[in-house]
Amino acid sequence: MILNEKFIRLHTGLNVKIVDTCESTFDEIGKYDVIIAERQTKGVGRGDHTFFCPSGGLYIVMRAQGVYINPHTLTPAVGLAVHDAIQAMLGLETKIKWVNDIMLYDKKVAGILCKAVRKAEYLVGIGINYATDPKELEKAGLGDIAISMEAPISRASAFVTGLLRMIKRATIATFDNIRYGNLCINVGRTVEFTHNGLTVRGYAEQIADDGSLIVRIGNATVAVDAGEVSIIRNVDGAVILDDDDRL
Repeated sequence: MILNEKFIRLHTGLNVKIVDTCESTFDEIGKYDVIIAERQTKGVGRGDHTFFCPSGGLYIVMRAQGVYINPHTLTPAVGLAVHDAIQAMLGLETKIKWVNDIMLYDKKVAGILCKAVRKAEYLVGIGINYATDPKELEKAGLGDIAISMEAPISRASAFVTGLLRMIKRATIATFDNIRYGNLCINVGRTVEFTHNGLTVRGYAEQIADDGSLIVRIGNATVAVDAGEVSIIRNVDGAVILDDDDRL
């Protein structure tokens, strides 16, 4: 894949650096506004999860700055931006798994990781299986949970340009929790998560305006604002958790 650095800089107004390969884009960003790699050797995910980053992907870290940024809604707002970019420029309909996974045909196609650098400054990380060879996912044992968009290489620079613009707008706009809830595969499902040190199950009702997942447990509701949330599925009478620590 060949990304046109000059094109992306010109049409975003951002100081962009593109590398073929790096360990982690979070470590490479330096003083740039955006760092993009087409392959990572030590991609990171939430918690202690890894993120498989073979060639053909887009691994982006973008700097977001300003007192207007709401850290509580930053990750879900970026999720909406990624969804919108994929839909607008590639015509694919994705869903969102709370709080940081983008799903295509019930498989993960992109992940988001936001880190606070200092007050009013954040690093927004996005990993997208843009033109990843599906055989690479199969060889890594991820074919059952991950998918590639198999998008055209010729449109990669335009896609990145549009995505960066949408993310920039998302960081300053009011978070649309209603639209996020309509796209979120957790809502309307039984979920499992850890609360006050206990593993509990409940019914995910909606997304709050601060990005929290509202879960009903009996007569009470809990606002889940961090951590892992698994969707409970019944397959042939067996209870299945849809979480997976391979991504």
